[in-house]
Amino acid sequence: MKGYIGKILHVDLTNEKFEVEQPDELFYREYLGGSGFGGYYLMKETQKGIDALSPENVIIFGVGPFTGAALSGASRHSVTTKSPLTGGIVSSEAGGYFAPELKFSGFDALVIKGKAKKPVYLWVHDGEYELKNAKNVWGKVTGDAQDAIREELGDSRVRVAGIGPGGENLVKYACISNELAHFNGRGGAGAVMGSKNLKAVAVRGKQKPEFADPEKFKACAKHAASEVKNNPAYAGFKEHGTNVNVVSNIEAGGLPTKNWQSGYFEDGEKLLSEAWNEELISPGTCWACAQSCKRHIDSNKTKELDPKYGGPEYETVGMCGSNLMISDKVGISKINEVCSKYTMDTISFGGSVGFAMECFEKGIITLEDTGGIDLSFGNVDSVIKLAEMTGKREGFGDVVARGTREMAELWGEEAKKCAVHVKGREFPAHMTCNKASLGLAYALVPIGADHVSSDFDGAVGVVPIGYQHMGMGDHKVMDPGELNDDKALYYWNTQKVYSLLDILPVCILCFGYWTIFDFDDLVDLINAATGWKMTLVEALKAAERRIHLQRAFNAREGITKDDDVLPKRIFEALSGGPSDGFVYDRDAFNSAKDYYYQLAGWDSGDGYPRDFKLKEFGIEWAKA
Repeated sequence: MKGYIGKILHVDLTNEKFEVEQPDELFYREYLGGSGFGGYYLMKETQKGIDALSPENVIIFGVGPFTGAALSGASRHSVTTKSPLTGGIVSSEAGGYFAPELKFSGFDALVIKGKAKKPVYLWVHDGEYELKNAKNVWGKVTGDAQDAIREELGDSRVRVAGIGPGGENLVKYACISNELAHFNGRGGAGAVMGSKNLKAVAVRGKQKPEFADPEKFKACAKHAASEVKNNPAYAGFKEHGTNVNVVSNIEAGGLPTKNWQSGYFEDGEKLLSEAWNEELISPGTCWACAQSCKRHIDSNKTKELDPKYGGPEYETVGMCGSNLMISDKVGISKINEVCSKYTMDTISFGGSVGFAMECFEKGIITLEDTGGIDLSFGNVDSVIKLAEMTGKREGFGDVVARGTREMAELWGEEAKKCAVHVKGREFPAHMTCNKASLGLAYALVPIGADHVSSDFDGAVGVVPIGYQHMGMGDHKVMDPGELNDDKALYYWNTQKVYSLLDILPVCILCFGYWTIFDFDDLVDLINAATGWKMTLVEALKAAERRIHLQRAFNAREGITKDDDVLPKRIFEALSGGPSDGFVYDRDAFNSAKDYYYQLAGWDSGDGYPRDFKLKEFGIEWAKA
């Protein structure tokens, strides 16, 4: 079978047993890879109602059909598990260097269950596999642990996906890092690894996949390099990365500020991408990617930070910067560095701290509760200190490690009014005042509030609408801040596209609506890898199958339509700046949500996928 290795490794940590599965071609064609594999195995290998941090949970690492090709955007892998933060499914994608090496090691996916009797790491290389004692790296931050694992294995090019003390200590939003600066970031997959006594997965190999049309990949790689060099849009994105979002959100009043009370931060201009580039940052990249949008700390510009842990991307700048009313770029970068060392998601950490700061300001919690830590908005030194305490689960950090939902339950009804999350997952740094369909995404995405499961509203807020949106049926020009049934259809259409990118998995910043490669390229590359004659229709059906499978998992776990709600804060008037006085329309939200259920084929009463929808996608076995 071309494009894939054709093998999936099952690991039982409890019994120290391994099994190699060789699925048939139809399985690969229906699920494609990434979180498509993840949803399938999580549903098949777990029982209803298990604790996410129990040995019975399963964690799945997956790649796709053209992982391993030297091509921009093709270096991503997905991790899927039951989330300790939400209680539902979570899938998280990461770039970097781990994905191609996992495939070269001889497998398309790893399915890991159980709990090791003592700390271990999984070593997979050239089709072989073993569990190795992690006693000497348990407790170490990621940089030290990676160095020690590579030294023990005698190979500096071993790729390591692992956890720091935050994962070991079961921080509810602990993540997994590879190369110290690329993250499977949201929903607590790192805590699941920690609960299994699994410090890391180390991979190395030379088992390159055979592609049906390797010349197609070479041509596309050359095209990407040329575009980034010669097209001002892609050259500019390489220079500024995702921090370009700062200026657009300042202009729209959509920069989360003071725990979502405002979309305007008076020091916002200090966080512009130009300022970051001048003072701290230079472009970095993932494996074989010409777009190079990753942010690195430039050691020639500062000696205050450790460059190996990467630089802040927009989500960190928003949630650990403006959301906390911090404009100190070195301070934000230090928060990012500590979170990277301890493997904590900066979005959830920033959201949790912002919530705690508002509660502190309103007297709901006091210095006595925080152990003497001044949680006034803007106090960057306190946040840096609290980040390390959270990773270690020391003092007040043990509380912050639980996430916003649990803190709100602990602190009472007045606190709950300030809590910004859906299903326990904190919001990323994008607001509904200028991206109205995101309110639906935050409420409805099975994995919890997420900003990369659909496209932003600005894409259909201008004339002419892009040819790819037109080709997917999104023809109407709409106000980015308006929510209606047309926006529900827009969200559903773009959600299926983004789901396709996650099951392949490929980078949305290289294969999205406005990027180097278009959807024709995407389908051509699937077929160039596999030799199939897949159409975009079939590919999108695989993508939709993944959405219904994720929703079916949540349904099995008791998550219903009643959980598809937004926090009180989102329906309150914003203050200050261009979005001053904006109120997200609750009636429009409820109407658009109901229309979405109809579009998706989900029951309007409980929100579960209907029987006919499960049958259409061949997943009747996943019924709650």
